[in-house]
Amino acid sequence: MAERTSFYFFDIDENILHLPTKVHLLNTVTGEEMSMSQREFEGIRAYLGVAGDWEDWAAPPERAFREFADGKDRNGEEYLHRDIRRALKAGDGWKGPSWDIFRYAVLKKRPVAFVTARQHSSETIKAGIAILKEAGELPEDPLYIAIFGVSNTEVRNELGPHLTTAGLKRKAIRMCVERGLDAHGRDLPHSFGMSDDDTKNVDLITSAMLECKMDYPDKRFFVISTNRRQHVKLEVFPPHKEESKLRAAEGDYYG
Repeated sequence: MAERTSFYFFDIDENILHLPTKVHLLNTVTGEEMSMSQREFEGIRAYLGVAGDWEDWAAPPERAFREFADGKDRNGEEYLHRDIRRALKAGDGWKGPSWDIFRYAVLKKRPVAFVTARQHSSETIKAGIAILKEAGELPEDPLYIAIFGVSNTEVRNELGPHLTTAGLKRKAIRMCVERGLDAHGRDLPHSFGMSDDDTKNVDLITSAMLECKMDYPDKRFFVISTNRRQHVKLEVFPPHKEESKLRAAEGDYYG
């Protein structure tokens, strides 16, 4: 007999994993390339092409983010798998703020989905997570219901090639909910939640979850913000309720 289920959706970078994947900038005058971490890039990306220290620098998508897509380095190793192995060798610093929630979901055999801006195929991401299992960091493979690397060409075509990255993530979250309902029963009071470190993504996740709540008022929807300033779990409610749209959620994660 089908039972009520809690579904866990995750972003990957800076959320469940801290990975050493590099962004590669191009100097449009000299042709020089500069590599930096994701965090460093986020700190300067608004200044690229603007008068000042970064005016000659650009981040052409295919070149800058090549290590965030399927592909191999000069040693023939898949970028994502190489970076996971490097992170594991470097110590416990690879564990992101939602790692414990992710491991809990796997341990409790909860359905899991990834929604990430990375361009990897679902097969590459699954193989990367399998490396963590082989290293003894996970008890078993996750129970996947969906993987959306929203910058992947095939995924973009499936979700809507005209959409922005934010729009793609929002559509992917809705599809994860629909797939979960299809697989585990639409008549049961399931719970759905997603964690993300980026405050802008938290806003779009909240919007997507609110849409889902309006469509499925008997289900529960949660947002977990894991950015460096705070780690907050919120439950989403329809705006016409007397309660505020968001309130702090109680309990062990959300199911």
